Amino acid sequence: MNEKLVSVLAEVFNLQPDQIVPELTKENVGSWDSLKQMDLVISLERQYGVTLQVEDIIQLVSVAKIAEVLKRKGVDLGD
Repeated sequence: MNEKLVSVLAEVFNLQPDQIVPELTKENVGSWDSLKQMDLVISLERQYGVTLQVEDIIQLVSVAKIAEVLKRKGVDLGD
């Protein structure tokens, strides 16, 4: 898993890096509410220099989906 992405997600959701796995979903993270979703969007846009559209944002429901959206935006996650 991409270290930069793990770092962003761990910081946004206040989790330990080893808790960030592809299977982690919105339902598994108690702090992942609508405000954290926007924090996630802003953090991803800043970190990767991308602009996320509404269609992208509603797909950000798991670590795997976040990686998928970033790859579609041309981000190289190294895997």
